[in-house]
Parts: sequence; C-alpha cells; structure tokens
Amino acid sequence: MVEKIQVYGDHYEMGVQYGRVVKDKIHKMLENLPDMGMIKAMRPKIVPKKWFVNTLKKDTEKLMKNDILKYYPRQCERLRGIAEGAGLELSMIMLMISLEASGFSLGGCTSLGVSSRMMIEEEPVLAKNFDFPIEFTEYQVVLESRPDSGYGTLGCAIIPSPGVLDGLNEHGLAASCNFAYSLDKPTCIIPLSITVQEMLENCRTVGEALKFLKSCERGGYGAIITLIDSDSNIGVIELSPHNYGIREVEDHAIVTNHYITEKMQRIELPKEVLYSKKAPPELSGKRVHESSENRYARVECLLRKHDKLDETYIISIMKDHGEENHPSDLTICRHIPYHNTIRSTIMYPKKKIVKTVFGNPCKREYQKFTF
Repeated sequence: MVEKIQVYGDHYEMGVQYGRVVKDKIHKMLENLPDMGMIKAMRPKIVPKKWFVNTLKKDTEKLMKNDILKYYPRQCERLRGIAEGAGLELSMIMLMISLEASGFSLGGCTSLGVSSRMMIEEEPVLAKNFDFPIEFTEYQVVLESRPDSGYGTLGCAIIPSPGVLDGLNEHGLAASCNFAYSLDKPTCIIPLSITVQEMLENCRTVGEALKFLKSCERGGYGAIITLIDSDSNIGVIELSPHNYGIREVEDHAIVTNHYITEKMQRIELPKEVLYSKKAPPELSGKRVHESSENRYARVECLLRKHDKLDETYIISIMKDHGEENHPSDLTICRHIPYHNTIRSTIMYPKKKIVKTVFGNPCKREYQKFTF
C-alpha cells in the first residue's frame, strides 16, 4: 500500500514537514548509500567507502548549492527544510538528490500522452513507466504539496528530492520526464525534478510550461518532457543544458530516451555508441540507444491496433513485454536491475487524478490519488 504525503506552508515549512515524515527512509538510504550500484560504479576499489561518500558530498554541494540557490531559491529553501526535518547536513541531502541522474541511470523511462480525441472516455491521459535502479523502489513517495506561493502539485518523487519527475498541478497541467543522452556541456548542475517542480508551481497550461522550459536554467543532462493539460493540449520538448527542440504533436506523443527533432539529434550521443566495460554486466557491450528505440517502436505498434483507447488498454501498454511476452531490458515494462521499471503512473489532467504503482506494473495494481 502506497501512502500519500501532504505538506503545506512556505517552501521551508513544507521541507521540514516532508523531512520529518520520511526521516527514517532517508537515514536508511544514507546507510545503504556506499553499497548502491551508482556509488559502487564511481568508487575506485582501493578507496574506502566512507571517505569516498564524504568526498562526493563535499564536491556535490560545491557544484549544486549555489546553482539551485541562484535559479530556484524556493526549492533551495525546501531542501534546507528537508535537511532540518531529517536531521542531516544540507550537503548530504544534495548528494542524495544528485543520484537522480548519475551514470547508468539515464537509460530509462517510457511516456505516452494521449488526447481526449483518442480516448473512449474523452479524457486526456499521460502515462509513464519510470525506469531506474531497482534498489530505489522502496525510496519512492506520492507527494502532495500546497505552497503558500504557487500552485498545488501532486506526483511521484524519490526521497529526499523536493520535486517530482511525474505529476500534475491543481490547474490540470501534467508532466512526465524522461532522461536523454545530450552531449551538451552543462554550466550548472540542477536536478531535473527541481526544474519540473518549479514549472508545475508556476504554469497552468502546456503553452505556459513550454515558455517556462525554453527560458529556464537547466543543468547536468539531457531530458525529454511530455506535457498535457486539462484542455487536451499536448506538448513535447527535448532539452539539453543549452538547447531545446519542440516536437510536432497531434493526438498522441510517444517518448522514450532518444531525440526526434533534427536540431537535438545533432547534439545527441551517436546511435552506434556501446556501453563500455565499466558499465554493469547486463549493459556492457550493448548499444546505448537500443532499448529506447525498441520501446518507442513497440508503443507505435500497439497504438496502431486501435483507433480509440481506454484505461485498460493504456495499462496493457505499460505492462507490455513484447510480441513474445518475454520481459527484458528492451520491453516497455522493463526487467533489468539498472533500468528496471520501479514505478508506473497514469495521470488524468481534467479530473486531476494520479494512479500509480511502485514496482513493475505487470505485478501490481494501480492505486488512485487525488488532491
């Protein structure tokens, strides 16, 4: 059973409330941090675990703190509150949220936006499978935020992040975020969840959200954001630290991890690049874009089978294991330790409803959440 966390007040107060509620989970995550796959992949074998984590903590704070404070001061206040509520240094919270886009975690997620014209119920839908290292499954939450300044938001997050990677706001603007392989060199380091949270707190429509994302400061890595609002407008923006591309979208949008616009493909990791020997064994030697391309093609194939869709069919797409029903790294519902589907979410902007399941959707039932 997934429980919803509700926080209210100014951003610092919301952070304190959130930090107190998830304090035990944060400390458990901190205890396990040195042995998590992301950290192990970065740490030289001769370097002691605790020393390496402490060094990372200091380096991460130097890289991120000033950028978040400068460009997203409200979310920085929320981070300070989370640290206070959890009884930890801000630098350690910074390290933990930086894992959002570290190393091999970038290779996941499938999103599907469908307009009301394609839905039998005439309700726009945004669905997303969140693929991430399987060890993070237990560190997820459903979070409702009611800030004094800004719109209320409801979505899914990985603790102790102050922001969501998929969620909607009180005006019916929904967003899902997929990582991408940009070659752009960042000039600042800001987790995508912080940018998305700020967007949802300030924008009411797809048009407003696209305007925000075009001009906001982005840092660290590439991404593709799918947007849909209560009027059934759909938008997809491909992002890198210094560039963006807007996809042409009609009644639906399929998003995995590769760019579609010609502009963004010019600054994308080449299609033939393979994972190196330093990658986890299940990835080493494989073509980086292979899974993304396969999942995209499979969603296309499944959509061609019906002119009109309903929730049952959307869920069947998110549960899909391919034509041969063999779950793997290449299927929409992914089964691989580093890119496992650890969450599946379906959002209804008009009704302002979020349905989610933590873990593979093929194994569990979705739960319903509202404001």
